[in-house]
Amino acid sequence: MKFTKEKNQETILAICLGLLVIYLIFKVQVLVPIALGLIAVALFSQFLAGWITWIWLKISHIMGFVMSKVVMGIIFYGMLFPIAMLSRLFKGNSLQLKKQPDTYYVTRNHTYSGTDLENPW
Repeated sequence: MKFTKEKNQETILAICLGLLVIYLIFKVQVLVPIALGLIAVALFSQFLAGWITWIWLKISHIMGFVMSKVVMGIIFYGMLFPIAMLSRLFKGNSLQLKKQPDTYYVTRNHTYSGTDLENPW
């Protein structure tokens, strides 16, 4: 829990800025005294500022852990899963994952020329 005074003040001022923005949007009167109290704590008590910073960083770490899972789930089930289902519905076996009766080898009748080797990637 060793944070510098600047780190503590920076964290608490960011919290206060967030509280004041919420106050401006929703007009919750109790947020202004809380923000002023946090600023006073940041300026005058290094011990309390360190605890507030530690608690805030732990909360943000937990929120980051949870929200990354939520966002990735939304992206997967909202975008990738429907695209995969539509691809499976309309294209069938495009990756050739279903068992073939004889072989997995695909015959490709192609005569190579010099242009095939110009841009191999």
